[in-house]
Amino acid sequence: GVERWTPRTFLVHGGRRICFGEFFAAVRAAGDRLEPLGVRPGDRVMLLAYNSPDWVLALLAIWSVGAVPVLGNRWWSTGETAHSIALTGATVVVTDAPGLVPAGSTVLDIAELRNCLGDNGTALTDIPGPADEEDPAVVLFTSGSTGMPKAVALPFRSVVANQQNVLARAGQLPHLLNVDAPQPVNLISTPLFHIGAFATLITQTLTGGRIVFNTGRFDPARVLALIESERVQRWGAVPTMAARLLEHPAFDDHDLSSLRSFPLGGAPVPPVLLERLARRLPQLRGRGMVNMWGMTEGGGFFTVATGADLTLHPKTVGRPLPTVEIRIADPDDRGIGEVLARCPTVMLGYVGVEDDSIDAD
Repeated sequence: GVERWTPRTFLVHGGRRICFGEFFAAVRAAGDRLEPLGVRPGDRVMLLAYNSPDWVLALLAIWSVGAVPVLGNRWWSTGETAHSIALTGATVVVTDAPGLVPAGSTVLDIAELRNCLGDNGTALTDIPGPADEEDPAVVLFTSGSTGMPKAVALPFRSVVANQQNVLARAGQLPHLLNVDAPQPVNLISTPLFHIGAFATLITQTLTGGRIVFNTGRFDPARVLALIESERVQRWGAVPTMAARLLEHPAFDDHDLSSLRSFPLGGAPVPPVLLERLARRLPQLRGRGMVNMWGMTEGGGFFTVATGADLTLHPKTVGRPLPTVEIRIADPDDRGIGEVLARCPTVMLGYVGVEDDSIDAD
């Protein structure tokens, strides 16, 4: 359905501004750069780069040739990179850091895909869908804090069901959208190789939103400037990022009135942070502040808290999303126990780990 958004700006990164028409017209040419490297349907292709329009183009190009994108962590060491390539069996690595990739790997410099952009035509690439909803759609990595990263394989049903949950909850399912309404603007400053930013990318593509990337490392001063200049309406962040924004000495020098949604996740959200956000950004009171809980293995988000729930229960992560079932196993007298979740978004499994070695719960 992205043809509805053809003239809209899709991706903004520094001085680069790319519209939907230009971007999706480039997907076929980008896919053509992969096929001479021997990429075939079902192959795994690692995408190892920082956030950029070229990263997004590489993702769609990999899907367009029927391959499975493996979203590598650009902060890895050479050892972690080599381990992850070997673990997943990635046949090609698309990267902005060829020096991280072990010798013998087939590498495509992501800068080569930038040349595919520039055509503002309306002939959008026809990207084939999966043969089955259980086909693997993407591999992301999780943990790694106490050992090597684990590779999580998500099927297409997981990606679709997560979008169904989020968009149904927000009243933004594609058939409900008004193409004449003002374009939503979303700032993404967390890595696209993390499940939260990856899910946000898909959401904005479906809803015709503009995605703004910051340049370089996270910098609260740059984020403040981007919110003001791009009239950003939604910025999702981890609590530490939000705190640094509020503490920045130039906070009051910027017009942040465009902000309407500030979803937080990835770590516990202190109630004092919610109170400070409401005080410094009063337009967020009510539905504007959002706390979400999920995990890579769950394909995205399990619960969401907004408005009255956060006001009454500042530490809550909210209520289950539409297709999610949650229960607490063997709770103690305080109600604390193991959290079990059942949902069509859950993973196929860990790549390289046999099913019988994983706890069935």
